[in-house]
Amino acid sequence: MGKHVLALDLGSSGVRAVLVAVDRWRVVSVAERGYRVMRAQDGLAQRFSANDLRSRMLDCLARAVGGSGVPTTDINAISVTAQRGGTAFLDDQGQTLYVGPNRDVRAVFEGAAIDDRLAAEVYATTGHLPSAFLAPAKVHWWREHQPRIARRIATVVSLGAWAVRELTGELRETGSTLVELGLGDVGSGEPASALLGSLDMSPDQVPSLVETGTPTGALAKAPAGAIGIAVGMSVALAGPDAQVAALGAGCVGVGEDAVMAGWSAPVQRVTAQPLHDVKRRTWVVRGAVPGQWASEANPGDTGGTLDMVRRLLGSRMTVERFDRLAADAPEADVPFVALWGPRALDMSNPGLSLGGLITGSPVTYGGIDARQVARATLENIAFAIHECAGVLDEVCGQGTGPVALTGGMANSAAFGSLLATMLGRPVRRQDVHGAAIGAAVMAALAPRGWASAGLELAKRGVLVEPGDSGLEMGERYERWLTLRRGLDALADEV
Repeated sequence: MGKHVLALDLGSSGVRAVLVAVDRWRVVSVAERGYRVMRAQDGLAQRFSANDLRSRMLDCLARAVGGSGVPTTDINAISVTAQRGGTAFLDDQGQTLYVGPNRDVRAVFEGAAIDDRLAAEVYATTGHLPSAFLAPAKVHWWREHQPRIARRIATVVSLGAWAVRELTGELRETGSTLVELGLGDVGSGEPASALLGSLDMSPDQVPSLVETGTPTGALAKAPAGAIGIAVGMSVALAGPDAQVAALGAGCVGVGEDAVMAGWSAPVQRVTAQPLHDVKRRTWVVRGAVPGQWASEANPGDTGGTLDMVRRLLGSRMTVERFDRLAADAPEADVPFVALWGPRALDMSNPGLSLGGLITGSPVTYGGIDARQVARATLENIAFAIHECAGVLDEVCGQGTGPVALTGGMANSAAFGSLLATMLGRPVRRQDVHGAAIGAAVMAALAPRGWASAGLELAKRGVLVEPGDSGLEMGERYERWLTLRRGLDALADEV
């Protein structure tokens, strides 16, 4: 075990570099930058500039090192985790043809065409739907719309594997990241050769695999110089950010739940084997700890919704002030119901509906109280996570123990309290940098030590017990469901 690990986290909202001390998995320094995303006029297609993304990665890594006060000789490894669904295409010379975020949904029609033919096979093999989110549909889009470029696609890789290659020159994938691309078998972690054949793709387009957490390569001279650390440092691909964050939040026991509340808030329940939902509402993912899987329900853009509502309330509405407003709102007879979008998504068919803020009418009678808007927004997110937990109960059986909460929303005491009361279970607020901490664990320890590190991390969480307003919260949840069903029906009508 070395003294420090430098974790690179390419999450949904931006690039983050975190220096972690491995003695107690303490965060020493953090540097972050948002993405510069190039968007098409249709709003569907999104991509990064490879040069710009590389520059942002190196800048964050350099600032995390330079601002830490830690001697570079005490930094022993770099560990990379990244958003699921981020994808890159390389040509036969290793040049980047395309690198894009998980929100690039240009392939919605190509994905629908795949699912019309192969939805059962795709879900049974990869544990994921819809295909519009997965790499094969994006390949099909390029074949249809950019055939000259598509003919040059030699390799399809995850965003995390692409980042490791930019640091080392070596290209490897893990079984977990391969599954998140829609190219791997969720049970074995091996390339899904039969499915690839059905999708008119070649196994040769899949990089060779490396065991999760195993060093992928050594830091090359140019990036080492830009970061200010030694050439040849070990670089590992930790895996997909949600599973890595669950480990960093101490969620390592079968039946335990973790909520990774960043831009979105996937709810994962650890299982001893892959458990597919007969209704295909959930994802099946490979867990960070060897021999574990997880079933996942997803409420969609939760942290992103919170940020948008916060900005609507004014340019000076900080996260801390928003949290205080929500905590100060009167609990009894809250007249506002937020239906901003977070809900338990049917992952086989996420779809769109109508939403908004339901208030008393006329709105001029009582006015709009920012405290009630803030509380209704946090309730909306808590309701959606509760609904996700209910789906997981159907698929996996009841969850056990406290719910681990990490990601940016773990900073919110008001949200942690609301969530515990809504779930009727204790919530354990962990460090917001769960993904970086999990990545550090995976680079610093052999796989047999990951579960023990998770147990240690769990002891450091702040436990929040359910409040005494569970009955009132349950009534507001039922009202939220009723209103949402009405809006869904209205959306179908119009």
